[in-house]
Amino acid sequence: MAIGQTVLSYPTLLEAFQSNPDRLNNAVEAATAHVSGDDRAQQQGMIAAWHNAIGMLSSDAKPVLKKGALGSAILHTPQNELASRLQTLLVKRATASGNVETVQAAQTISTPAGASFAPEVQSVKFSNDDLVGWLQMAPEVIFKPPKAEWVAPPPVPQTIADNARIALFADWGTGLYGAPAIARSIEGLDRCEVLLHLGDTYYSGEDDEIRDRLIGTWPKRPAGTLNRALNGNHEMYSGGNGYFQALTSFFDQPASCFALQSSWILICLDTAYEDFDLDQKQVAWVKSILAGAGTRKLLLFSHHQPFSQLDSQGPNLQVALADLLNTQRIHAWFWGHEHRLVIYEPHPKWGFKGRCIGHGGFPGFRDDLAGSHPDVYQWVILPAQPQAPKAQLLDGPNFWIPQDTEGYSPHGYVVLDFDGDTVWETYRVPNNVGVLKAQL
Repeated sequence: MAIGQTVLSYPTLLEAFQSNPDRLNNAVEAATAHVSGDDRAQQQGMIAAWHNAIGMLSSDAKPVLKKGALGSAILHTPQNELASRLQTLLVKRATASGNVETVQAAQTISTPAGASFAPEVQSVKFSNDDLVGWLQMAPEVIFKPPKAEWVAPPPVPQTIADNARIALFADWGTGLYGAPAIARSIEGLDRCEVLLHLGDTYYSGEDDEIRDRLIGTWPKRPAGTLNRALNGNHEMYSGGNGYFQALTSFFDQPASCFALQSSWILICLDTAYEDFDLDQKQVAWVKSILAGAGTRKLLLFSHHQPFSQLDSQGPNLQVALADLLNTQRIHAWFWGHEHRLVIYEPHPKWGFKGRCIGHGGFPGFRDDLAGSHPDVYQWVILPAQPQAPKAQLLDGPNFWIPQDTEGYSPHGYVVLDFDGDTVWETYRVPNNVGVLKAQL
């Protein structure tokens, strides 16, 4: 049975824990002792990380559970590697045992722009006995997964056509909600030369999740299409092995960072192998690529953000790429990670246009902003802040989460159309309705 449409409800975990907490705590003690090799200091660190992860899962679940029974059908996960790995393990083991139940039936969704499809959502069930047994079976998976080896990027860009079209999406690897509808919409485009995902496959990018939630629902385009996927923090939570294997087995992709070249130069970064950062080798590679790019305008793509109006900042990225920023070498920068769509005006110092497009498939809560309306798409203006330029955010319902359409922000993707020195950006919701088109 596939895990691509299965979620973990926090009350299920809590119920299993509360039925025999001493037994579960003893299992955690035994698992951490095994993984640490009875190194007491290392074991204590793992136990502390376990309790922190459970606390973060609980905190992350609270706004979902306010929706009552409806919350059991909503995928949620904190930005915590151990918590995400625990969710992966429980979903995988329960699904393999057939311990699942349907919490949302597959259905046709009616939207103002026409009908679309939302897939079935299943939730796992398990007992304290199951939880203890699964921890004992796979302690390394939870507490100390091996990290994939780094793959050096190619020294020269791959050429694409001057009139190429790129379908761009991020935080899409759920297999749920608007993600499958986005895939079908991309399949229906009259042409598209490059598909590019900016990272995050949930819960922790483990092998089966990469298979079911990323590759299994990947848009099907004709032979010759370049399929590319960047690394995200959730891929690395499991060590990144599933993601790096998929680069070879499915994407035919040379590395987790690479460059494409036409009349423009497109550099795709790996900001997750070193979490929210770039090491000096990758920075040197970027500068080498640019040294051969001449006067071509530069587009950057990454999972993490350099700055944000509504989320955390990217100081390590700002330091690593200071030379590019301070010389205004970047024309525009697209990123995911934040589960929303925000279009920034040019940065007052660095000059580039920021584009947060993390609205591909993760159920992000709507931001509580003045002037927003519950039942229509609209652009909400975000005045300039000290840390980020003026921007506009797409607010509105999410029809692909039928339990609570007004509680979650819209899903969607972006199409970039190149025409020599000009690029047009079109923002579309899952059933391919355009909500904005502009020259980049």
